[in-house]
Amino acid sequence: MMSYTRGRGRGVANRKNISQNKMTFNNSSCSFHNAAKVQSSNNKQSSMSVQHNILKVQPSSSSSIIMKQTTFSVDMDSGIHTWFQQLRIYWAKFKKGPLMQDMLFKFFESCGNPYEHAIVLCYNCLDFRDAKPKSMAYLIMEEFQEWCLLNRENIINLLTLELKYFAFDVIKRQHNVGLTKLVIQIYEIVNDSHNFLDDLRHMIAEKQYKEASQCALLLGLQNEFTVEDFLVPLVLQDKLVVVDEFLSRSPKHQIELISYLDAILGSSSNVRTALEPVILKLQIPEVKMVKLHYKPWRKLIARLLKMFKIPMECAPHLIQKRNKGALQFLLHKRYVEGSFSDESWKEMVHEAVKDDETLQQELVIQVSLYGDVSEALRWAHYFKVDRSYWPQSVRLYQDDPNAERHITHQLLNQEDECWDDWPQNKPATQYHELKLSSSCIHLVDTPTAFEKFLDHGLKDVNLVGVDCEWKPSFGVHLNELSVMQVATRDAVFILDIIKLGSRLSHLWQEFGEIVFNNCDILKLGFGFSADLAIIKHSLPYLTTIHNKIGFLDLMSLWKHIEKNSEFKFPYEVEGGGPSLSTLVQMCLGKPLDKSDQFSNWENRPLRKNQLTYAALDAHCLIEIYDVMKKCCESVGYPFHEICFQIMSSAKEMKKKPKKSLTKKLVEKQVIQQPPSPHNESVSPQTVKIVCDTMLQGLGKSLRRCGIDTAILENHDDHTVCVKIAQTEKRYIVTKGQTFNMLVGYVPQGYCLKIISDDIDEQLREILDYYKIEVTKDDIFSRCQICNSNCFVKLSKSTMNALAESFHNPCVPSRTYYVDEHLEDEASGFSSEEEYCYEEGQHPPVSLTRKWDLCSDENVDVGLCLTKLGAKIQVDAVPQQILEKTDLFYVCENCGKVYWDGTHFEKVLTKRLHDIVKL
Repeated sequence: MMSYTRGRGRGVANRKNISQNKMTFNNSSCSFHNAAKVQSSNNKQSSMSVQHNILKVQPSSSSSIIMKQTTFSVDMDSGIHTWFQQLRIYWAKFKKGPLMQDMLFKFFESCGNPYEHAIVLCYNCLDFRDAKPKSMAYLIMEEFQEWCLLNRENIINLLTLELKYFAFDVIKRQHNVGLTKLVIQIYEIVNDSHNFLDDLRHMIAEKQYKEASQCALLLGLQNEFTVEDFLVPLVLQDKLVVVDEFLSRSPKHQIELISYLDAILGSSSNVRTALEPVILKLQIPEVKMVKLHYKPWRKLIARLLKMFKIPMECAPHLIQKRNKGALQFLLHKRYVEGSFSDESWKEMVHEAVKDDETLQQELVIQVSLYGDVSEALRWAHYFKVDRSYWPQSVRLYQDDPNAERHITHQLLNQEDECWDDWPQNKPATQYHELKLSSSCIHLVDTPTAFEKFLDHGLKDVNLVGVDCEWKPSFGVHLNELSVMQVATRDAVFILDIIKLGSRLSHLWQEFGEIVFNNCDILKLGFGFSADLAIIKHSLPYLTTIHNKIGFLDLMSLWKHIEKNSEFKFPYEVEGGGPSLSTLVQMCLGKPLDKSDQFSNWENRPLRKNQLTYAALDAHCLIEIYDVMKKCCESVGYPFHEICFQIMSSAKEMKKKPKKSLTKKLVEKQVIQQPPSPHNESVSPQTVKIVCDTMLQGLGKSLRRCGIDTAILENHDDHTVCVKIAQTEKRYIVTKGQTFNMLVGYVPQGYCLKIISDDIDEQLREILDYYKIEVTKDDIFSRCQICNSNCFVKLSKSTMNALAESFHNPCVPSRTYYVDEHLEDEASGFSSEEEYCYEEGQHPPVSLTRKWDLCSDENVDVGLCLTKLGAKIQVDAVPQQILEKTDLFYVCENCGKVYWDGTHFEKVLTKRLHDIVKL
């Protein structure tokens, strides 16, 4: 026999240990899941173990009020047991059906208390613990629910609070939330939900966060709990599906959790360190430490904001981090890629920085770091940045603008080595221009102009080029369409979506029928999927675009006809990547000027340069189409048949199963690795590499060996490798099928496919292939954070002066978790976690290390800045290190502080033992 004893009311009564086939159910102490095994050291609740059908309970020492005792048993007498065995036989034969329903209905009608016996039957099913919707346990409760609906008036008086406790304690022993929900509904537990708060709190104490979250939802008790009760633990355990389910039904917790996560992001320390006291306080087990980094944390907040449509203002630290990243991106486009017009640069910088004083100061510093001191001074005046925050170079330029004090950034320096594969002196780029006059560009920004365009603009037209423009979004929300261009052979119509809006439903529907759903007009585009997605998002009346009727993606056409060995474009182009600008150059001889692409397309009125750029982007599609058609016909290639095939395959693409797509990838032709471009060994200083997104860890290992290495960010497209390789003359290092895509854009041997998944083996692959000979003097000659090899040597006294001037005093670093960045940094210097060494055991710094070392004259002690304007990260140096260490080395480019420590010898004797030539 298994019995249940509980006092009526919220108190817990007279619990006993039952041996053999008896079980005492304890509502506040029982745990039906073996997953949570961690107990708090101050937990005074009863402990429990489950073995076979025996639940042993040690009574809690806490006092309780005994109002009335009622005992329930989950064992059956011999008569019911015999009947139940027959029910199992019928279940095995017939499953769900009239026979099972009839047997159960008759049983419920004949028993004394059907509420008690139904849950007992459910518990005794063999499939109870892992009950599925089609299991016998589930069927019994479904049939009982149906029977209750027919007989509720006659039996509701039998449903006591003690029986509800009994049912809830039983159902907690299984894992299916659907069955739990069913029992809660049948036993009307929600009506007494607050009596079960202690049960849920005990689940939390037993680390059953998932079950507590689900039961809180089912009982409508969401508002009784804080985000730290189970939401934060579930986030740290990476059980986001459960978190999403809870938040979807608790708007209050949506904002509270986002604010909580955002506060962690805004902490002065890294994510792991900021969460350390939370994990310790709550004693959270099974934390997914790999997720406790800046990028996953940032993405989680952004995901929640987007999922629940929460205003961005609820995550101020995320906004600041995003805007800071956007600023770095804009600086790169302006000063490294050189792909920014002056007006676009000003628009987008203002959009990124806005009223954030910290970012305004950062902008002035970073622009001066790139050597554009006059521009830095202009922004300093524009944002009224206090002179005390100006870098030294900007202050000197303000005092004497005629002095030659412009700083040339390291990344812009021209290297002395000669690469035969790329010309050293490139002429100024000539760009393709719009053949139409400005009078042929029509801005459609009023309902009247829209109607005129629909009535006359596309008359007798059977071919159009379609393109879209939108303002780049630095936030987490979807981009909003700003401009749509429709080009014919003789004119370009620029539809101003900002002015027209989506309110003119009848006009947009007419536009959809005339253009998008008209198979008599061929629509040309380049990378159509992105444009169509934002069109459907921004213009609801165009969501009925039917299966891409008459849409031809010129990118797909390009990929297809290139497979024909006889086909030749009029012009040959080396590299450039699979972009519209490259295709224009191959067809028309000159690339597109994309300097206005990345601009604020929401500003009104649109600039003349923006209108010209938008018109050309759409009209060039028709020019490309004509050239490709002519080239195909010249070699007898069936152009129209190929176009029809591409358009047809675009319609059917979604119908193909994932399995066939995977199989197609596997069957792709394997491209062999070309031989190395080097016949003899070379030094790390003569090699420059760019690592693809999946090889970021390898990139840091290369920097550790003194190799100039650019590393792609997670959000970068693989084709960015090609642009960086061509612009900065680097070798590409990638993995998998991406190699097949990139290898054709660079000279032979300049793209290496990595085979191994182990970082140390990957490093050996690169060094062996390019014949790079690493010496002891190369190790840690570059900053692991920014790749610079320019450092400033500082004495102890100078560092202490910097520490005093820094707003945040230095404190000893914590040791519970290692900083997420430190493992990969150049600790050979050494870094925070390496400072526990004995006096006199410092390994001496190599006097011949291959770096550029400057004196402390290159730092601004008052502002705590390097000569290049980087903030010196003196706050990251533990106080113990400041007191013991005589020399420090500061990266001029990013301000990271290093010192001589034990890590240098560890790396030489362990990880790089077989690599470094001593």
